[in-house]
Amino acid sequence: MKTQNVLFAIAIIILVAVLADLYLWFSVSGEYATFEESRAVYLEHYPLQWRNARLLTAISILLLTFCGFIFLNLSKNSGMKRVASLLGLVCALLLIWKIFSLM
Repeated sequence: MKTQNVLFAIAIIILVAVLADLYLWFSVSGEYATFEESRAVYLEHYPLQWRNARLLTAISILLLTFCGFIFLNLSKNSGMKRVASLLGLVCALLLIWKIFSLM
């Protein structure tokens, strides 16, 4: 039971980090007229070695996959089935969106 709680907490932290990244993108893209300006300002919030939009999207995809896998497993085995299922669905929707944004 303790391992499940730790995994749930890790998955929540990962999901919040991905949502914070999305919030950053939406807040930046709403302020600038062109996509290129928005992208440049968005990438300035990251260290130099992370300033690649495709890399950041790929990292988000990997994190959402890991997070969704945790929620899926917890929805089968624990007493928090509804919460884990709902969060797994949120991860799946965000994952689809992130994959679509790569195209």
